[in-house]
Amino acid sequence: MKVLVVDDSPAIFTMVSLMLEDRGHNSVWAEDGVQAVSILAATKGIDIILLDWNMPNMNGLEFLEKNVKENFTNIPIIIMSGENSPSFIKKVQSLSVSEFIVKPFSQDVLFNTFSLANLMHNF
Repeated sequence: MKVLVVDDSPAIFTMVSLMLEDRGHNSVWAEDGVQAVSILAATKGIDIILLDWNMPNMNGLEFLEKNVKENFTNIPIIIMSGENSPSFIKKVQSLSVSEFIVKPFSQDVLFNTFSLANLMHNF
């Protein structure tokens, strides 16, 4: 599986990419939503997107809103965020997100969430 990790933190990307590599998957890094849109346009075979909420240039909300308007991807999107208030989760659910995980997370949480997102996407 090829995963686009969209997060402005090199430490988060490194942590997630090591988790992915440990299970035989590949990762591609985008530091913000602007880079993510470019990578999606130029790269074939991305299976899932892990999207941070708080980033410069284009944050997770702006990326999702752009996708709703332009429909540039139908790849499952998992939000990664430290925020978990009910209003935040409601907002995330309104934007066609497959799943949501709270940072920090373990490898098991990540892959259980992948399984749910893929089931929902293929259902």
